[in-house]
Amino acid sequence: MGAFYDATELAWEAALGKSTHHGYWDDPNDVSVSLEQAQDRMIDVVGLATGLDAAQRLLDVGCGRGRAALRLAAATGAHAEGVSVSAFQISTATAAAAEAGLAGRVGFQVADVAALPYPDASFDAALLMESACHFEDKTAALREIRRVLVPSGRLVLEDVLTSRGADPGRWAEVNRLIPVSFITSDTWAALLAAEGFTGVSVHDIKAHVRPTYAAQLLNLARNRDDLAQRIGEEPTALMERLCRITSALGEEGIMSVEIITARAPAA
Repeated sequence: MGAFYDATELAWEAALGKSTHHGYWDDPNDVSVSLEQAQDRMIDVVGLATGLDAAQRLLDVGCGRGRAALRLAAATGAHAEGVSVSAFQISTATAAAAEAGLAGRVGFQVADVAALPYPDASFDAALLMESACHFEDKTAALREIRRVLVPSGRLVLEDVLTSRGADPGRWAEVNRLIPVSFITSDTWAALLAAEGFTGVSVHDIKAHVRPTYAAQLLNLARNRDDLAQRIGEEPTALMERLCRITSALGEEGIMSVEIITARAPAA
């Protein structure tokens, strides 16, 4: 899995920039807000849900290039750790931490969510920004996250989901192109409850992320020739196809983006 993300990093950047997640527009009709600005706003929105303060520790699961962990650590004074299966992402995130002067408070390492390299009760909050859809075994992932959270620690999951009642067959081509599994918020709630998480709350934000779809198609069109030169024509064409499909699913409401919050079991 790590090799897949190492290989596709340039393609994701061509479509979404250096923050490979949706943006959040307070007003989806405000065309003055760029995708990059909206992506930072998304970090702020999910960061608020973690309730972090300077005395606490955050685990960013599937941290990408580390932008969320770095932004939240800078804003709150908290310590943060980020993990990803991509060595390229971790190398980039580590360099970004040093450049930002945050290497003493923010660290990154290559690790699988199913085998986190931390002692029990190491973190006050866990953040999963559009990473959980990539987990091969979601139950094993939640079990590990629960283990490293303090009692009643907070889990904040912002992810791409399938809308309730959507035809699963609509995801067939996406599943052929990328190793993901999109489930409903109801299924996530059930998985969380089965692992002892409590106070599960779901916030549907798909209306606020909708401008992402047009923005990623425009970015990819602008960057297409350069991307094809760097990674080849066939992978570039596959990325175009993936972006068109997911954009259509998002515009139609088949694909949803939601924030799910929960607390680990109390002591």
